[in-house]
Amino acid sequence: MKSNKQKIEALTKEMLKEATKQMQSKIKKAIESGSLDTDNWSEKNNKMILPKIILIAILENEADQYKATGTRFEKEVKKEVKNIKYFI
Repeated sequence: MKSNKQKIEALTKEMLKEATKQMQSKIKKAIESGSLDTDNWSEKNNKMILPKIILIAILENEADQYKATGTRFEKEVKKEVKNIKYFI
């Protein structure tokens, strides 16, 4: 019999797997959006800047979807996320 901690971990991992699939599908969309200067990107100069920009935008977009904005859980979610961030 699984404990509550094990059930929560399993559910969280499943959500993370699904979120990863969704986020990966947004990489090409971000690159093709026209909002990035991909023509002047160079592997020799700051090669990680554009990939980091894309990563941050995708992660923030994904996080926004889980914030429970406009629901009765919004305040609780914000509080608990803030607390957990101190431990990770």
